[in-house]
Amino acid sequence: ISALQKGYNQVLHQTLSERNSEITSLKNEGENLRKDNAVTSGMVSSLQKEVLTRDEQIQRLKQEVNQLKSENKEKGHQLEVLSSRCHTLNEELKKEDSQKEHQEAQGKELKLCKTQIQDMDREMRKLREELKKSSAEQNTISRTLREKSKLEHFRSQVIKATSGRVKPLLDQAVTDQQLTEKITRVTEDSMHLQQKKWALQKETHLHNSKWEEITENVEKLKTSLDSCQACMKMSCGSKDLKKELDLLQSLQVSPPVSGLQKVALGILRLSLSWLEGTERLLGDVGIQLSSSEAGYWHFFLLPHVVA
Repeated sequence: ISALQKGYNQVLHQTLSERNSEITSLKNEGENLRKDNAVTSGMVSSLQKEVLTRDEQIQRLKQEVNQLKSENKEKGHQLEVLSSRCHTLNEELKKEDSQKEHQEAQGKELKLCKTQIQDMDREMRKLREELKKSSAEQNTISRTLREKSKLEHFRSQVIKATSGRVKPLLDQAVTDQQLTEKITRVTEDSMHLQQKKWALQKETHLHNSKWEEITENVEKLKTSLDSCQACMKMSCGSKDLKKELDLLQSLQVSPPVSGLQKVALGILRLSLSWLEGTERLLGDVGIQLSSSEAGYWHFFLLPHVVA
């Protein structure tokens, strides 16, 4: 039993030591696993970061690729436009070449036409010169015929006018000398009548101008006499009447109105002298008249006032 116990204890001790060694190894493995796990988690996080960075780079690259694709599309469109323009330019160049050829052909035709036109111009000039010559000859002939017919008509009219509109007999033909003498007499009579007419017109004009002058002078004299009459009717003294007399005397009028002016001046001078004498007489008597009482017509009422 003791041997068994020893053996069991040994086995148990051995088992425990083995278990301890296993536990120790397991602990070591656990530590190693923890370390590995920490390293692995760090690596995973770094890998995740790298993946995110790569994803961002991929997105940027995709955007750049899309942008490049759009740019390529635009460039392709521009290339198509340029190619169409080049095609159009080529077509235009071809057209210009064909037009140049056509213009050259037209230029040749124009040269031929110009030469033909020049030839035709020469022929037209010749024809015009010939027409001018023929028309000048025709004009000369027609002018001569017209002048001759006019002279014949004028001669017949003069013969009718000078012969009293009586148709002359065939045996009493009027010669050119007789016709000239009759025309001279008729012309002289006409000039004499015209001179008489001018003299009468001149005399009438002078008469009218003289009459207008007389009418104007009469109006001037009438205006001046009306002013004198108004002054005499109002309360005016000898000084006022003297002013009106001077104005009437300074009035420039021509005969026969000047005769009437002289008569009126004589009458007014008599009235002025009478008025001045009356004013002196009243002054000597001692009667002083105011400006409202002085006047030509007022003196006719003075005896009644004194009475």
